[in-house]
Amino acid sequence: MSFFVWILLLLLSFIWGASFYFIEVGLAFLSPAWLVCLRLSVAAIVLFVYLVLRGIFLPRTLQFWGASLVMGVINNLAPFFLIAWGQLFVTGGMASIINANTAFFGVLVSAIFLRSEPLKLHRVIGVILGVLGVAAAIGFDALEGASPSIIGSLAILLATLSYALAGVWGKLKLASWPAIEVACGMLICSAILSIPAGFIVSGAPSLTLFQPAYLPQLLMLAIGIGVLGTALAYPLYFQILTYAGASNLLLVTIIVPVFAVALDAAILGQWVGINQLAGFVLVVVGLAIMDGRLWPVIMNWTKGQNS
Repeated sequence: MSFFVWILLLLLSFIWGASFYFIEVGLAFLSPAWLVCLRLSVAAIVLFVYLVLRGIFLPRTLQFWGASLVMGVINNLAPFFLIAWGQLFVTGGMASIINANTAFFGVLVSAIFLRSEPLKLHRVIGVILGVLGVAAAIGFDALEGASPSIIGSLAILLATLSYALAGVWGKLKLASWPAIEVACGMLICSAILSIPAGFIVSGAPSLTLFQPAYLPQLLMLAIGIGVLGTALAYPLYFQILTYAGASNLLLVTIIVPVFAVALDAAILGQWVGINQLAGFVLVVVGLAIMDGRLWPVIMNWTKGQNS
């Protein structure tokens, strides 16, 4: 990859890593449902205005908006809420490590629904290592009980499954439209749905953040998780995908937890333990094997041992 693409990749990783920090801060003022509503509403407005300024207008077909509605639920509304709710019980750094499971679920779900992406040996081994890594990060002892941390971790795991299903849905139903239009369409749909969902799940939102004394925090959250973490992240994501391909884009999954953990430690004083670090290492190795980076090295080493 070129130096420019590396800069974009690191920038996207930092933005998404910081999103976990902003969620953690936002939960001090808003419920998970209304925090997601703020995130989606700001992102939808910003991305829509961006497209209009570029002279790009969204399709008016029922097929586009129906598929975007489903995509908005399974790629935005549901996983964003599950992650925010899960972070009531686990740190942002921990949430980012578990969120890396998206890539492993993606392989499994794609193998089930897409004939073009069958399971291969290196992918199976990568998935197994990744699952073990996530289990180690959560803590094998915690998996035996029903502590708040395990409940929060399982909610984030469910979010990664939702992301994986969204990836398949996008390939099957939305591949014929430009990615940036799909991103804007699903954000608009999910933002609209998040308002009644907020009232159903949490009742009326707290007005604390809208008091003059808290407006700086409201602006910080709107920019952090709405503008940067969602509206800006999508164009960056698709630009990296165009320049570097899906395989290199997978590096974001590895780098995001590094930034998330670092921000939690530097700003909130929350450090991960040895279990989380060991789990993260297993996740990284699993991802490297799964996408083919490490597999040739292992095969060559195995042949050398047998010769």
